[in-house]
Formats: sequence, C-alpha cells, structure tokens
Amino acid sequence: MVLESSADLNGYFETDSHGVTATININGSNSTINVIFNKEYFGIDPGMGLEVEGFQPVATGRTSAMPNVAIGDTITIESVAYNIRSVQPDGVGVTSLVLEDQ
Repeated sequence: MVLESSADLNGYFETDSHGVTATININGSNSTINVIFNKEYFGIDPGMGLEVEGFQPVATGRTSAMPNVAIGDTITIESVAYNIRSVQPDGVGVTSLVLEDQ
C-alpha cells in the first residue's frame, strides 16, 4: 500500500532540498534523474582484531524514474561514475542502488 502520493515522492528528491541530479545509464540509454546520495562510512572487524574500513555509496530515487535498472548499469553523480552493484526496491515507490566506484 502506497502512503505517499507522486507529488510527495517528488518532494523528497528535489535538488533544492535533499536531492542531487544524476545521469543513469540503463541498458545503454541515458536519462537524468534526481536521487538522494549517501556515502556512508563503515567498519567491519572480520574477527582478526583489525577493522576493515571504507565507504559504501548508495543512491536512492523514485522507482518509476529508473525502470528496468539492473546490476551492471551505471550512474554518474557529482561527476563520479559508479557501477550499480545491487538494486533494492522497497515495494512502495523508492529504490536504493548500492554503488561502487568505476
């Protein structure tokens, strides 16, 4: 059940609030969309007493703005190109893309 209207979802991703403009390439076709871009720090201790640290970039946008997006497609955000490593739709109109630097 969708709780937000289309206008509500648009508001989340507007570039004058939280959103940034991105160019997404889906199956060889480019389009411009708005996303919320996060580059979260993480640290993992694999049990050897030494933490592995890094950043995990994630772009979140309207599912309808990225139809048929798949692992292996690309997205450029703030002049940095990323490969899409995971596509995570939430079922109510928003999809998160887990990214890696090209």
